[in-house]
Amino acid sequence: MTALLERLKQKQKELKLNLDDKSKFKKEKKTNVFSKIEEVKGRKIYHTKIFNDFYTFGISKNEPTKFFISLRGIFNIEDISMFHLFSLREDDEFIGIYYGIRKLDKAFIVKNFNKKETYTLRKCEYIEFKFKKGSVFCYLNGLHILLKKDKINSSYYNTLLNIILELETELYIFYNKKLSKGGIIPEWIKKRQK
Repeated sequence: MTALLERLKQKQKELKLNLDDKSKFKKEKKTNVFSKIEEVKGRKIYHTKIFNDFYTFGISKNEPTKFFISLRGIFNIEDISMFHLFSLREDDEFIGIYYGIRKLDKAFIVKNFNKKETYTLRKCEYIEFKFKKGSVFCYLNGLHILLKKDKINSSYYNTLLNIILELETELYIFYNKKLSKGGIIPEWIKKRQK
């Protein structure tokens, strides 16, 4: 009887270990950052899912031909997703960074658990990394803060603005392109701010 009990305990430990391994595997599973990839007039256009803001970015240390951009999730800022911008190939050319607002195909409901509020997104701000052979549209919900005059003195506004200015600088250095003095984002904010 005791031998049977010991075998059952051993089997329980094995099952528990297998469950732990499966949960680790689920956490490591990569999700696709892009919601849509299309080809328009011979150019490949990538559209990211909607994210909150930037987590980090820079030239990959292991692969210096890649510039990585990590984004924080819109529902949970601890969910980090990443994509790469690659160095230029053959006759491709980095044209620049552009900002804009796009109306969404479907309304997007966002629940903010910290403030216990729910709101609907009908349009979303984006950053476009434009190349001769294609573009990457990166949709960021946090960019709307930069367009509100009453948020200018908030710490989030200033932090996000500094992060984007640093991104512009590093990306233009990565592609050996000259950035206009003061960056691109301040001009866009000046035109769009309400």
